[in-house]
Amino acid sequence: MLRDVTLGRYYPTKSFLHDLDPRTKLAGAVLYIVSAFVASTPATCAVSFICLCLLVLLSRVPVKYMVRGLAPIAVIVCLLFLINIREPWRALLITQRMVELVFFSNLVTLTTKPKTLSDGMEKALRWLGIFKVPVHDLATAFSIALRFIPILADEARLVMDAQKARGADLGKGNLLKRAKALVPVLLPMFVSAFRKADNLSVAMDSRLYGSGDVGRLRPLRYSRVDAAAYICIFTYFAEIILLKGAGL
Repeated sequence: MLRDVTLGRYYPTKSFLHDLDPRTKLAGAVLYIVSAFVASTPATCAVSFICLCLLVLLSRVPVKYMVRGLAPIAVIVCLLFLINIREPWRALLITQRMVELVFFSNLVTLTTKPKTLSDGMEKALRWLGIFKVPVHDLATAFSIALRFIPILADEARLVMDAQKARGADLGKGNLLKRAKALVPVLLPMFVSAFRKADNLSVAMDSRLYGSGDVGRLRPLRYSRVDAAAYICIFTYFAEIILLKGAGL
């Protein structure tokens, strides 16, 4: 399952989505997440799902690679479906929303480098600086957290493989036994995470982080492709609202 964590992993390839400005992707992500919760009729759900499928194709990221990203939340999705099984439409709606949220989140991180995504977030939220909000620090923290997700997942996988090589049985027994078996995995994980965080803080201090304004080697600029993308984003959102209002 840890091998299937795709959040925070950049997939290098050439595609329409890879070329978009990160601010465009963030705006699209916000509106798509809102539309996923607004969509509650057959027509709106169909439009939302078709839009996601088109975006996956435009990203040129292998579909198998995208589907793998659902593995870490498969148990949660199944539980939500079973809890609402008495209302089939509600169960399907909740399942679709969960799948769409995970797919779209993975799609943004797979097509955008963490540093670029951080720069886009910082520039998009710079107006919050009027209220003394430390936008740069928040964007940096977001970038670090995003980078650490795949790193810690790989670290956990290595620790689990090492424990299994020593004879540890992590996959058998009831829930309590499995939880106890994970203790030898969690302790090295915490130690490794704190060590990496300490090394990162030393590196940031040595580079004088926070000592002044940060320059950009490649400033973000919108292009015609971004303008076309914004038109598509708002057209999609307006269509969802209109279909929802019409009760379709």
